[in-house]
Formats: sequence, C-alpha cells, structure tokens
Amino acid sequence: MGRLDWQNNSLILLAIFLAFVMWIYVSNEQNPVREKILTVTLEHTGPAQNYIITGGLPESVRVRVQGNRNDLANLAPADFRAVVNLPEGKTGDVLLPVQVSAPPNLRVVQVSPEEVTVGLDRMVERQIAVAVSLKGTPAQGYSALAPAYNPETVTVRGPSRVVNDIGQASAVVDIQDASSDVTLTVPVNAGSSNVTLIPATVQVVVPVVNSIASKKVPVAPQTTGSVAAGFTVKRSAGDPASVQIYGPVEVISNIDEIRTEPVDINGADKNVTKEVGLLAPAGVTTVQPARIKVLVEISKLDETPPSPGGDSEDPSVPKP
Repeated sequence: MGRLDWQNNSLILLAIFLAFVMWIYVSNEQNPVREKILTVTLEHTGPAQNYIITGGLPESVRVRVQGNRNDLANLAPADFRAVVNLPEGKTGDVLLPVQVSAPPNLRVVQVSPEEVTVGLDRMVERQIAVAVSLKGTPAQGYSALAPAYNPETVTVRGPSRVVNDIGQASAVVDIQDASSDVTLTVPVNAGSSNVTLIPATVQVVVPVVNSIASKKVPVAPQTTGSVAAGFTVKRSAGDPASVQIYGPVEVISNIDEIRTEPVDINGADKNVTKEVGLLAPAGVTTVQPARIKVLVEISKLDETPPSPGGDSEDPSVPKP
C-alpha cells in the first residue's frame, strides 16, 4: 500500500513538472522574452542651497531592459525614472551612480552611462569694478573726454571658481561721429555666461567737446635759387601777410608762423610775384586762405655804396 502511494505521488509530481515545463514552453512561444532600449531623461536631486551644478550632467541615459513581448509592447521612456542623487556640501568633480527604476516584470540589463561625473560648486558673490571703454571716434573737430558712469561697481554672483577669477566688469560705449555728449545705458559684461551681474547695466555719460581752435599767424615766404649776378633780394612779402589756422589747441599753440611753398627766383633780375600754397604743420586741420601771393622784390647792387653822411669829403681839406 505504501509502495503504491509512493508511485502515485511520483506520478503526480512528474505530471506537475511536465505541466510546468509545458507552460513555460507555451509561454515562451506565445509571449517570448525580448529586449528593448529606451532613452530616459536623467533627473537629479539637489543641489543643496547655495550650490550649483557646473557641468557633467547629461540630459538623458540609455536603458536596456528585458521582458516578455507583451510587457515591452507599449513601453515608453516615461515608464522609467533615472536619477542621480547629488551629495550635500561637496564641491568639485564628483563621480555618482545613475539609479534607474523600471515597471514590474521588467529587468534592467544595462544603463549607459552607469556613472556620471558631475561638477559641483558653491555660489558666491562679491563686488567688482566697472571699466568703460570707448568705441569709434567723434566727428571731425571733436574730442571725447573721460567717461563718467554710475554705478562704478557691480555685484558678480556665480560659482566660486568662476567668480574668483573675474577681475572687473566691462562696458562699451559707441561714440562714432558724435558731436555732442553721449549718454547711454549699456550692459556690463564679466566675460562669463556662468555668472550674474547686479545691476546688469550702467549709465554712461561721455563728454564730447569741440577740439578745433583757431589762431592768426604771420606768413613766412620761402624762396629757392639765386638771383642774377649783380642783383639781390630786397625783401619778400605775402599777400595777405597773415592767415588763420585751425587745429587742436595743443598743436596750434606752438605755431608762430606758417611757411609758403618755395618761390623760384633762380636767375631773376626783377621782381617776382607768384601764387603759392602754404605748408601746414602736422596737426593743423585747415589754413584760410590756403594759397597766397608772394612778392619778392629784387634790386640791383650798387658798386660804390653811398657814405652815411651824403657827399664824400676830400681828406686833404682840413676840417673847420
């Protein structure tokens, strides 16, 4: 009787096993195991207050999962959650694992990347000076003076490694062809997109003044060559005798005369009159008039010049 029960139990266990195997076989045939790769958005916890992510965190990861065909059929990236837990109080580059949670009945086979190196830094702020530079040149005859601006300092806020390397903020003002004061509100720049400047703009006033002054100076006629033998230059004169010059104050204040182009008197035995231009010194912008007439008076040399007293005296005649 006992032997019969053992045989019956064995047959029952064998039947159950065969049924289980058959079930697995049929299941795999009807709903086989498959794999699928999805791109899942990478989330993160943190960072702590006054800390910032400076880089290294990708937007997504690739997740390869395994499951039955039916389970994978309608699977979407939104069914998964990929998370990086940022530590508190740490700075620098930190290697962290990517944790992925999947729906039931699915097995995560691979996550790429499995780890990420995240840059963390502390947020700091400090005061830096503003430097204003000018772009372009004013209109002719005008000069730009040193700009005045407000505020003269701004607050820079950002990652400590970036903020500590910033020496000053800069602003640029365009004064091209300006003939009057330039007043503008311009943005300030610290040279990095990772920082914030407070305020983000400064108001700049650039005084633009008339830099052209005028002065009346005498004309100094110039000649070249030599007159004919027996003749001499008595005098030379310009018409007009003086002209108006224009230019920066620092230039024309040092000019006492203006020379003409040379008048050729080579071999001349009579007066020479010629219209010539004026040689403007460096820095002089305008000369009015630009051309003048020069008269060079030429006279014949006397062989025996008269004595200072008039008629000559006979040395043999005694003086009274």
